[in-house]
Amino acid sequence: MSAVLVPKSSPEDAFYENLTLNLKKVLNNIPRITNVTLEKRQPCERATVATWEQRHNVYLPDDMKRFYLSTDGFLLHWSYQYSPEDTRRVGFLSIPHLLQINLLRENVEPTVTSSPPAPYLKHGQDVSASQPNLNLRSKIFELSNICDTAKICIIYETPETANPKIFLLETLSHKWHFLADSFTEYQRMSIAHLGLPYWELCFSTCGLPSWAEQLYLLLAPHLLEKNEPRRSRTLLASHEQPPYNQLDPSIFRLKPKCVRPNQKPK
Repeated sequence: MSAVLVPKSSPEDAFYENLTLNLKKVLNNIPRITNVTLEKRQPCERATVATWEQRHNVYLPDDMKRFYLSTDGFLLHWSYQYSPEDTRRVGFLSIPHLLQINLLRENVEPTVTSSPPAPYLKHGQDVSASQPNLNLRSKIFELSNICDTAKICIIYETPETANPKIFLLETLSHKWHFLADSFTEYQRMSIAHLGLPYWELCFSTCGLPSWAEQLYLLLAPHLLEKNEPRRSRTLLASHEQPPYNQLDPSIFRLKPKCVRPNQKPK
């Protein structure tokens, strides 16, 4: 019998497989999920990153800078087949282009917070107890908008902050909810939620729309478990319960630099 040749992945394909923790393959193995599509993008130029930092008078954290120097965001979406005649695109995992990350508010008044500042999340603490410590020098950048219900924000408590935190802001109640200590952690959380719609609202008080909650019950009911301290859970490595994949920031150096269409190779 002749051996079956398996095509090797290109360096670019390998980069995105590592970046998304092979999420595309995971989704393709889930019944009724179809049309899994990943949009690949060119990396940002260093000058573009430097210009963004100078315009806003802040520095991107190292992990976020490495990400954008490897790919200017990414978009992965998928559809769910509710019936043979009804297939809808519902899955959506997006990291925006760098230039789409806009300053939401500068020179923030401390009264913007809905409750007094509290320490950042520690092991075993309730997520809702964490509030941003805003002051007159704080800067808030909008990473994404969830259907005018909430905004995902990167908060620099001061312009000198080296590790800005990521919070969810409910637009009607002005309540803050802590999401992630870093950009890499936020990205890993979005992958763990499979790109299910409005996954950030799982950490809010407004909650998911009913149609989205039904989709979670069908595909990932464990993500709706409210009594489990998901952020502080300790996972034991074993054959029955393997640990979650970890995103290694070093993968950002694996993608070869592509030649832009209007640029001649040297």
